[in-house]
Order: sequence, then C-alpha cells, then structure tokens
Amino acid sequence: MNEKNFTPGAQVSQEIKEIKPGIEKLSINDFAREIGLQPDAQGRFTFGPEHVRLAYEYAEKFVREKHAQGIVIDGIASPAVIASLLHGAHPAEGYLTYMQKDAEGKMVKGEVKILEPLPEGEGRGPEGFTWSKKETPDYTLVEFALGGDFKIEDLDKVIPPDVDPTKPVIISGRGPLYLTHTIAAAYRHYKGVPAVGFYQPASKFGPAKTEIGISHSEEFPLGLNFGEPSEIGSAKEEYEKRIAANLAEIKKRIENGEVSLVEIDSKSKRIKITLKNGESYTVFVREVMKGE
Repeated sequence: MNEKNFTPGAQVSQEIKEIKPGIEKLSINDFAREIGLQPDAQGRFTFGPEHVRLAYEYAEKFVREKHAQGIVIDGIASPAVIASLLHGAHPAEGYLTYMQKDAEGKMVKGEVKILEPLPEGEGRGPEGFTWSKKETPDYTLVEFALGGDFKIEDLDKVIPPDVDPTKPVIISGRGPLYLTHTIAAAYRHYKGVPAVGFYQPASKFGPAKTEIGISHSEEFPLGLNFGEPSEIGSAKEEYEKRIAANLAEIKKRIENGEVSLVEIDSKSKRIKITLKNGESYTVFVREVMKGE
C-alpha cells in the first residue's frame, strides 16, 4: 500500500477550490493524542490493530459534533486506520491530503476527494491500469496495478470489478493512497460486503500483512490482522478464542478479589480493569443494557 510517484494534472487546483463550507480538517495527530498515543523521537505515531475501531468511533463523533458535511484527513496512518476514519465519517464526504510539486518545483499540500464508484464487471480504469481478481471460499482478493504514473484527473475512471458480496474483500496494489481508498470506498457498502481489508505482500521491508479496515460484521472485527489473506479463517478462530480466554480470566480474577481499580472511559467506550499485581485488562464495550 505504498504510494507510487504520480503526475499531478490540471484538476488538482480545481479539487482544492471545490472544497465547500462545512468540510472540517480531521488531524491524525489529534486523533492519536485523543486515544493516548505518544509520538516517537521523529514526532510520528505508531498505530496498532486495536486503534482501527477507535478511528471509526472518533470520526463518527467528530462529524456529529461539528455537523460536518465532509472531512479532510490530514496526516499519516495505516490504510486500515484511514479507511476506518472515512467509514466512520460517512455519509460525510471524505478527502485525503497529498503532496505535489508546484510550478516552481516546491512541494505543496493538496486535497482530493475520495470517490465511491460502483463495481462493475471485470473492472476498468485509465490506460495501463489493470485488475486481477481471485475468488476463494473465504474472501475475494482484488489487486490493481498501474501502467505508469497515476494522474488525479483519472481517478473517476477507476471502476473496481464486481465481487461476490457474501465474502470480505481484500485489496492489494501499489499506488497513491487516494486511489487505494477510492477502491475501498467502492466496496464498503456494496451489496452487503461484510468487510474490506488491505493486503501488503512480504518484501524487504517486512512480512506479509493483512488488516481489516472496514467492517459490517462481528465475524470480521475492525483491526483483525494476519499475514496472507488465506489466513483469514484461522485469524477469526484465534480472535474468538482470545476473547473467550480473557473473559474467563477476568471472571476468575474478580471472583478471587484481585481487582484493585476499575476505570471507565466513556469517550472511547472502554473499561480498564487493573489487578493488585499491576496487570490490566481493557474491555471494549459496544452496548450496555440494564437488567430488570
């Protein structure tokens, strides 16, 4: 999911000018601080799988409180976190920032709208753009490849291929982030697709990685991560086993009187349970119901 060099066209300045009133900037740095992350020595934040669901909730609340018609995501994060922010803000419009050279050769920041094209047939795109689709019993892998530098004015020519909507869609390809997230947006509400993930093949920079960034199903929770897409089934099983084991352990510690502190964070819907020995558990809450 790394960005590839692309050639900015005349539409860049047009996109920036067309940003309407009611579009609010959502800072990745602000989100990171909100969830308690600290920057490294270079001022960068490292996001983990556990932050993907928090991204959805943060954007949902951000749009609601600001009555925003759209958001401009400003900053760097994993594809899954960015996709979750865009999904949480929906139906508000989503924009991403990117860097480009101006007429004098200086790097300047631009903004481009994330589209939501309707998948069709085997897919299509600008000249040199190709699709590859692999259907398996557990998921559909949709890969894209560029024939050269990608032009912003060609974004509306990108139509992803049709897929079986009963399975998660995993996206893979090397290109600008606004392209990757336009493809992801095409599937996020497509005929009930349960989830959308991002696959980064193994390379000299690290092992293969897949992470779910959009979800409509508890079967495929936000942040579910594994190596190759083929590992999605075992990842689901391990996820369920881990929850069951941790809940059983929390129950035992409570019954044994080992809890020293219970903290509730209403903003992020988390309960932190700290034990007398210093160990802690964090429980993410989706709903609270009071019994009779």
